[in-house]
This record gives sequence, structure tokens and C-alpha cells, in this order.
Amino acid sequence: MQLKPSIIICSLFSVTLLLSCQDKEAQLAVEKIQPHTLNINFEGEIPNDEKIKMTLDVSSLEENSTYKGKIETRGGFSISFPKKSYEIDLKKDVPLAGLTDDDDWILNSNYIDKTFLRHVISYELFTDMSDTNIASECRYVEVALNGNYNGLYVLMEKLDKSSLEIDDSDSLSFIFKEPHIFRETYEGIKPQNANNFHQQTFPKIRSEDKRSVIEAIRDSILVSSDDDFKTYFNIAFDVDNIIDWHLLLLISNNGDGILKNFYLFKSNTDTPIRVAPWDYDHSFGRDGDNELNLDQNPLKIERSILFKRLLQFDWYKTVLKKRWNQLNEANILSTSGLKNRILQKSTSIRDLANKNFELWPLGSKKYYDDNDFDEEIDIMIQFIDIRHQRLSKYFSDL
Repeated sequence: MQLKPSIIICSLFSVTLLLSCQDKEAQLAVEKIQPHTLNINFEGEIPNDEKIKMTLDVSSLEENSTYKGKIETRGGFSISFPKKSYEIDLKKDVPLAGLTDDDDWILNSNYIDKTFLRHVISYELFTDMSDTNIASECRYVEVALNGNYNGLYVLMEKLDKSSLEIDDSDSLSFIFKEPHIFRETYEGIKPQNANNFHQQTFPKIRSEDKRSVIEAIRDSILVSSDDDFKTYFNIAFDVDNIIDWHLLLLISNNGDGILKNFYLFKSNTDTPIRVAPWDYDHSFGRDGDNELNLDQNPLKIERSILFKRLLQFDWYKTVLKKRWNQLNEANILSTSGLKNRILQKSTSIRDLANKNFELWPLGSKKYYDDNDFDEEIDIMIQFIDIRHQRLSKYFSDL
């Protein structure tokens, strides 16, 4: 889809108009980002099946540091993209690019999302909804490989026992990455590891296999009585966290996120089961194969057996609707709040994104079209108008 110049001009005018209405603090937030530069030094090629040694030179206006560690290429389908993503493992915890101290990091190439916003905004929304919600912290960085500029990246916390605040001495704590827990059937599923069907990441499955935990939860969703399920759900899960996740899925229209693209975790004996979102590049107007997706019905959320069961209860629908209204009143999920977030952040990274596209052309065959940065931002803005109108009607009728 090619947007008309008049639409782009209108979009840019909207940016100016919206930003002119912000207070001084918000205006400072849209100044152009001066990102950290991460230069990765290594020998040979970076493999995708094992980490190799590297040194990481970090430079910014505030610091110049060097760290030792290891690196590998990462990704599933995205590993086929010409611009690669990487996972780095440093020898010690460091506050990389000003983020919380850690030693495990993801350098997300964000190749398929020309806005560079979908991951970042989705995670920000989730954590802004509640102080107890956890999502990957992110920063924009420019990456060089052996001194050669390789583009704009999103530096992300790896979701693990550190970032998810797991008590590794507690026998009831666990982490699963994209478990198949909420699927109607396991038919046709091909696990990445036949010996780790639900992708348990903590504890190591060779030391303790917690598949029975997942199966017990799934059985409760599928076969328990209404009264037993309500009691179990309210005790076992962080209800507020699940509701916020439900709303994030609805507003972003991340179809992949309903059955995968999330972490399921329990920090310790005294905390309930929670969800942390992951992988939101196919959202806010783009679907799984990068095709435009501006007008999809929100009821597909019921592909998840959890949401399908919950939406059979009036008490859950009442709480969900109340939370939708609260987050709109708080300007987190309102039309203006979402648009302002998109437009402010896009203004701050526009030059960096366009510099990236000089190296990684906009017309690659991996894209559905050859839209530029501003056209993609306009798609997100159009999506918000359409999606919010649909959801407002959905909740009115709920």
C-alpha cells in the first residue's frame, strides 16, 4: 500500500499539532535520541547455534566502556532476514546503555518493523498499566560489527530469572517461554526441542521437568467446573496481570501473541503465576506475514482456551470492561494517549531510522511493500483510530 503525499503531510501536521499541545516535559521527550553505539569485535562469522568470543565497545556522550563476552545470531523465522539479531552474554552484570544491570542482552534488528516502535511501545504500555507487570526494558542503540555500521537496533533485556525476579532457591518458581498451555489441542505442534515440549527455561529441564505444572493448569481450564475454575484462577493467577495482558493483545491486535509470544512465570511460592509479553513486531496494523492488518475483529482472542473460558463469566467481563475504562481514563489506552506515544517516539528516532534504511533498503523482498518510515507511522495512527473504535463498541456490547 502506497499512501498519498497528502496523507503523509496530514500525518506530519498531526505530529506537530499533537506535540504542540504537550507540556514542557513531554516536549523534551521528543528531542532526537543520541543513542549509545555498540561496536562488537569478533573473529570469523557469528554462528546461530553457539556463542563465540567477542569484545563490546560501548560509547556515548556519557561513557566509553569495553566489556568481554560472547555472541550468537538469534531468531526463528527472522534468522532469514538480511539484517540479523544477536544475543550477547557478558562476563558480568553491567547497566548497558543505562538499563538495569544484567549480563544477558538481546540486540533486536527490528528488521521487519520499519517503525522500530512495535516492540518498544507494546512493552512500555504493559509496564505503564501496572507496577507489577514485567516486560523487557529497551533502548535504541546503533550497532557496528568490527567497526562497520550495521544499523539501528533495539537493545532489550533478556527475559530470564534475573529480569523476571525469580527466586532460584524456591522449588515452586518456574519460567516457560511460549508454552502450549492455552491451545485447544496439541495436534500439529512441532516443538523446537522434543525433550522440552513447553519450552521450560527455568529451572533447567534436565534438573527438574515441570511439564506437569503446565498440564495441571491446562486441565483446570479445560475440565473443571465453573466454581472450581473461578476459585483456582483467582488463587493461581495474578488476575490483574492477565487482564492487562488481555487488553494489550486486544489493542495491539497481535494475533501471534494469543497462543505464543509470551513468557509464563512464577517468581516464588508466595506470588501468583504471571505473563510477560514478548515479540510484538507483528502488531498495530501489520500481521504475521507483514501484510497490512487494519480491520480485524477483536473476538479472535477466544482462540486461547484461557480467554475463551474466562469470557463465559459475567464477573470476568465486568472486571475486564472496568479495566478498559480505567486505562482509557488514565490516557494509557485512549486514542489520544496511544497516538501521542507513537508520534513522540517516532519523532525522536526518525533520523536514526532513515539512516538505517540507507544500509537496509525499504524495498527488500522480505517486506510486503516499500513504504517509508513516515508512511509506516501513518499506518499505526490509522490503526489506532480503527481499532479503538471497534474495541469501544466491543466493550459497550460486552
